Amino acid sequence: MNAAQALVGTLKLHGVDRVFCVPGESFLAVLDALHDEPAVEVISCRHEGGAGFMAVADAKLTRRAGVAFVSRGPGATNASIALHVANQDATPFVLFIGQVERKDRGRGAFQEVDYDKSLGGLCKGVWEVNKGEDLARVCAQAFALAESGVPGPVLVVLPEDMLLDPVTGSACKPLPRDTAAAPAEADLARAAKMLSAARRPLMILGSSLRQSDVNLAVKVSEAWGIPVAAGWKQQHLFPNRHPNYAGHLGYNIPAAHLDTLSPADLILAVGTRLGDVTTQGYQLPKAPKPEQPLIHVHPASDALNKLYQADLAIAADPGAFLSALAAHAPKPESNVARAEWLPQACGYAKDLMQWKGPVSAKDGLVFGAVIDELNRLLPEDAILTQDAGNFSGWIHRYFYFGGRQTLIAAVAGAMGIGVPAAVAAAMRYPNRKVVGFVGDGGALMTGNEIATARQFGARPLIIISDNSCFATIRQHQEKHFPGRVKATGLSNPDFVAYAKAFGAKAWLVDTPEKIEPVLREALAADTVAVVVVKTSLKHISAFSTLKD
Repeated sequence: MNAAQALVGTLKLHGVDRVFCVPGESFLAVLDALHDEPAVEVISCRHEGGAGFMAVADAKLTRRAGVAFVSRGPGATNASIALHVANQDATPFVLFIGQVERKDRGRGAFQEVDYDKSLGGLCKGVWEVNKGEDLARVCAQAFALAESGVPGPVLVVLPEDMLLDPVTGSACKPLPRDTAAAPAEADLARAAKMLSAARRPLMILGSSLRQSDVNLAVKVSEAWGIPVAAGWKQQHLFPNRHPNYAGHLGYNIPAAHLDTLSPADLILAVGTRLGDVTTQGYQLPKAPKPEQPLIHVHPASDALNKLYQADLAIAADPGAFLSALAAHAPKPESNVARAEWLPQACGYAKDLMQWKGPVSAKDGLVFGAVIDELNRLLPEDAILTQDAGNFSGWIHRYFYFGGRQTLIAAVAGAMGIGVPAAVAAAMRYPNRKVVGFVGDGGALMTGNEIATARQFGARPLIIISDNSCFATIRQHQEKHFPGRVKATGLSNPDFVAYAKAFGAKAWLVDTPEKIEPVLREALAADTVAVVVVKTSLKHISAFSTLKD
């Protein structure tokens, strides 16, 4: 056995059934070893950024470390965007990078990079393995680190010649993880006492919760009479039509929305690190010392008391905490004092999410009309993936997640994840409808991964919002430098012809009458489908319009 074969065997023992890559000469020995291991599927992508995004999206869906292999130098730097996303999104990700031969290290050899110096700040750990005997063990350590505590990305650097070292050992089994336990009874009792004393509590849900925890969150909300707000890009964690849903704490929500929630006299934060967007610039709760009592529940102890001085910090599995808290629910009559607070906290979001048009403008369709139609057409277990950009605000504001639907997006705000994430999701769940949303900017960053979907039989629906503009930056220009537009206009291709060139089925939606029939046809397609929506630039976001 050589080191590459030991590595592949270790991947198998860790339950890795799929890896993403752009093949490179610096890890040919690994590709050769994967040739003989049918248990691990190799998805060859068209760009290392796309491969990394797919691995991160797959990790978000499986809750296990995603895996990608890229070659040295250019391959590694192309993939670095996925490291940044995994870091900010707290997503477990193991990236294997090829390296020059050991004899050439430190000589400025062809495509040589010191990855600890160049990428170490984006990762939880970096290993460069110089002895083949160490590779399987380091691989097991990398997975344990990526999946323990606050999850994140880990780099394993593979000198090309090391992969052929003969090894006497075998593949390594998974190492123990730092797993979150059930909450201590004393902490649970104190949390229940604090909640009982509060008249206006607010619960905020975050990404450490699983889709299977949604029903527990509903039980706690109903039993305790608590309004629930979803953290940044986590609105799938609570049914949006539930009367206790207090809305999405997203980027640039209206100030009035924050004003309706600020009177809370206790905040119960479950599964969230309480980052700057979710807290609206560290205002709800205020950092470092909140104005109201804070109960902070997170599976990783290192996420607690880092930015906030919590009155009660509980290192526990969020689902286990919710389950136990639901069992400690008070008698219904004790929630009478909250009868005024629930509609106050939830009413603004309810009104905000109601689609009231207009459907179109002189320069194109209003993207909210498409989202409104998808509320009626998407199945209850659909997976939505989302790129970054102003178009995404229409989804955040107007799509009603039902509790079984899943949202995959980059908290880090990286453009380019939408299409690769949709491809990865369609591979992971071929029997669920996957819809990927992307703007015209992101579509030309990683839209080439439609070719990967075609090659491997994935069937996502990609919806492109085409307004010929980097609209988010245009909006910032109008705010900070009004009338001085520069560099944000785009000259786009014919996206329908572009999609068809890959072998996808494609449609153009440029009038209101086409929205419903085209979406129905695209959702029923038996291959990759692309719907291009000619959207209005005047209606630049879900909350504002450009002046004439």
